[in-house]
Amino acid sequence: MMLAAELYQKSPAEPDPATARRAAGNTSARLNPYPRRGGALMMLFGLLGAAAAWGLQTEIGETLAAQACFPHRTALPAPQWPWLVPALNVMSIVALLVGIAGVWVAWRSWRIARGARPDSAASESDTAAGRTRFLAMAGLILSLLFLVGVVTAGLAVLLVSPCSAWR
Repeated sequence: MMLAAELYQKSPAEPDPATARRAAGNTSARLNPYPRRGGALMMLFGLLGAAAAWGLQTEIGETLAAQACFPHRTALPAPQWPWLVPALNVMSIVALLVGIAGVWVAWRSWRIARGARPDSAASESDTAAGRTRFLAMAGLILSLLFLVGVVTAGLAVLLVSPCSAWR
């Protein structure tokens, strides 16, 4: 316990971070990777938007196909609902658009975070900038991977009948 107190004790000559920021005077030059409102929500959408689109496309599509093709545990040669295939196609297109939007938002977040520079007054900004860059890059990579999943699931809807047997 005493070692931790010694490690985190600052020297008397070291200014308080809030005092150093005020002394710098230029608060607009500080790191702000998201100057506009909703930046954190946009980063979250870039991180999880394509994944959510793929998950919903897969779960809703499989559930609808199972109910339309295998009611009461008996296999049908064609779906009992005539609107099933067009609904699955529309759902795939919507998931593709959401996935593309997720990739675009993640790419834009990464570009903004890459160009942001921390100020010299606050050491917390180095951590925040690194965290922001990491989340933006992770969002870009995840969005691209899940966009591939959305495209392949959409191709499966186009190429394979929902009531076909997988043998």
